[in-house]
Amino acid sequence: MGAVITTKQALKERLSAIRAKTEVLALAASGEETGVCVDWLHELCYEKDKTPAFRAAWVLEHIAASHPERFVPVVSNFINRLPEQHNPSCQRHFTKILMEITHPKAAKPYRQAYAEIDRERVVETVFGWLIDPCTPVAVQVNCMDILYHMRNEYDWVTVELRQQTEFLMMRHGSAAMLSRGKKIIGKLR
Repeated sequence: MGAVITTKQALKERLSAIRAKTEVLALAASGEETGVCVDWLHELCYEKDKTPAFRAAWVLEHIAASHPERFVPVVSNFINRLPEQHNPSCQRHFTKILMEITHPKAAKPYRQAYAEIDRERVVETVFGWLIDPCTPVAVQVNCMDILYHMRNEYDWVTVELRQQTEFLMMRHGSAAMLSRGKKIIGKLR
């Protein structure tokens, strides 16, 4: 993948140069010793420049999925800054990360981290993304899964999730929305 990355700016430049998924996977697989600092990746997800922000989120998603032990140290900051994420491309990767963390069969490091996070912030942010008409369908369907995973945390989540899912299925009618919506509603019964 190249030389050791010694600054956040160098990581940003490396991310900007990525052209293929194989490069994302290689960067995600390389550890902190090569300069791929998970904290820096997370910070770069909030960049105004959308290209490195998107790619940082993409790499972060792959780290979260394949190397939970590397992602867990940033979980608290990830959750605290979640409401600040307004880039739909990053939201898509963030929701995939949240699906990992909130899943009932999550990796042990995530189950421990989940017990300590501000779950109310997660539910509020994810519901906000779900009901925002500007949120892409890919993000919305991921939000449905996250909220389904969290339905037992708050009594109102199940009722609201069902109502919003039915509404979104009628409004969008896209294949992705219909497929995931039917699946969620079926599981809520």
